[in-house]
Amino acid sequence: MEAADARWGMKIVFPVRFAAHHGAAVQTTSGEMTDSRMLLMCPQRRPPCAAPVALNLYLPDSFPPAAAMGRVGTAAGKPQSDGFWVDLVDAVRGVAERIEALMSLHAPRLNRSSPDGSATSPHRAAPRYPTSMPVTIGAGGALIAACARNISTSGMYVQTEANVPLGTLVTMRLALPDGDAPVGVQAKVIHRVLAGQPQMPWAEPGIGLQFVEGDDAFRARIDRQIKRLQIGPQNPRSRG
Repeated sequence: MEAADARWGMKIVFPVRFAAHHGAAVQTTSGEMTDSRMLLMCPQRRPPCAAPVALNLYLPDSFPPAAAMGRVGTAAGKPQSDGFWVDLVDAVRGVAERIEALMSLHAPRLNRSSPDGSATSPHRAAPRYPTSMPVTIGAGGALIAACARNISTSGMYVQTEANVPLGTLVTMRLALPDGDAPVGVQAKVIHRVLAGQPQMPWAEPGIGLQFVEGDDAFRARIDRQIKRLQIGPQNPRSRG
């Protein structure tokens, strides 16, 4: 798969694992993609420009994670302060076809990015499952005790009336119901519902969070919890 700039892409969120040479693996999520490059949401642990990275793409299909090699590139259009672009330069057999299928399936109905960087929030490709999970959020020097109300492989919605602005990078500790100690991850506030918000008077006040920097232990435990919810009595909410 040759790297090439594309004029249009689609904003879509799914888990991605990357590892630079001699660097620790990072579990993050995508923010945008074309058939030849993608934006990874990782504000604090970016590899140098042009560095090669090994990728595992948790594409929203029924197959295992897709292995690929990438190279850290430059932004096409508006610079990104909360992530970095990766040009896909090589992939195992069948991965290019999976990406093309994903683009064909989702791109016609999703928010599309444009050269000036204007677009609305990304599509959450993973189904969300109702939950009731204690979480602790660190934001602006304060610790906020809250409760997660739904969860997916790429993020969660947390019920809270705390004033955490959109775009804030927070640290989180998730008390997963697996008997182990809370697991940590960094996340970005991408959605917010205020108490008594006229457009959504029925909704619980809270914040939507996208996972942006975790480790392999975090990913393994989140995936196990999602599998428990998949086989449980609850059904996933509609995809947003």
